[in-house]
Amino acid sequence: MSALNKAGLINTVHGAADPALAKSPENISLYDIFLAIEGDAHLFTIDERTNPQCIVGGNIQETLDGFYQQAETAAKAKLAKTSLQDVIDTIRVKQAIKDAKKERGN
Repeated sequence: MSALNKAGLINTVHGAADPALAKSPENISLYDIFLAIEGDAHLFTIDERTNPQCIVGGNIQETLDGFYQQAETAAKAKLAKTSLQDVIDTIRVKQAIKDAKKERGN
């Protein structure tokens, strides 16, 4: 929680286990949360300990790097467009569906 507090996403009081959002959930993206927790870390890592004499091992880093960069750019863009409120709303919808199924006896 310390990282989220330092990033200005939550407010905490020392000694109290009752954090609160510092902003409305509509104004907090999943990318904001990712950056607060992970920093500007890469989503994918490439094993650097491959055999350079092997056709795969000698080319895999450079080959995967382009694919991984594209995937990471797309993933981070999706996280940036997804708000915490989107997550909350989805959870509420899914729970309402589960509750309705329980009421029907399914």
